[in-house]
Amino acid sequence: MDKEINNNGYDYVDLELPSGTLWASCNVGSNKPTDYGLYFQWGDTVGYTKEQIGKDKQFSWNDYKFSIDGSNTNFSKYAEEGATLELDDDAAHVNMGGNWHMPSHKQIMELIYNTTTEWTTLDEANGMKFSSKKDSSKFIFIPAAGYAWHGSFYNYGTNGFIWSSMSSKDLIDSGQLLGI
Repeated sequence: MDKEINNNGYDYVDLELPSGTLWASCNVGSNKPTDYGLYFQWGDTVGYTKEQIGKDKQFSWNDYKFSIDGSNTNFSKYAEEGATLELDDDAAHVNMGGNWHMPSHKQIMELIYNTTTEWTTLDEANGMKFSSKKDSSKFIFIPAAGYAWHGSFYNYGTNGFIWSSMSSKDLIDSGQLLGI
């Protein structure tokens, strides 16, 4: 992987996208591209390891930071369709600092449509590889970390997801994730 160093101490990759967006080489809370990193609820900046899920955090509407009454429709913040995370609620920004932030829906779509994608195994981890169309040595790898919900894991090793910084009713019900 052709990675460049560094933005506030974190490696990034220039995939030569039309917008010039640079992507982190690892998930938040990980040290290498194939590590799953930490698990977050959308808008929450405290991450949890796989071992903490079900013990320290359930990942349900009852323990969702912005749910007023444990429902998926009554929120104290970001209740409106299309709201964008403020930086103090952005897990990437809070945990990595500098200019890091969760990608917008537009940035994720740009990544998907302007790279060569391949479902592959890298260092024994399944995931999606996004390679520059101009230079295949420049790529990021999104591991198939699955997701946590109600204290359990689902699709671990078979599906991966990219968080968007934009709220959407359609995405809220599926955990604000764009699947790969």
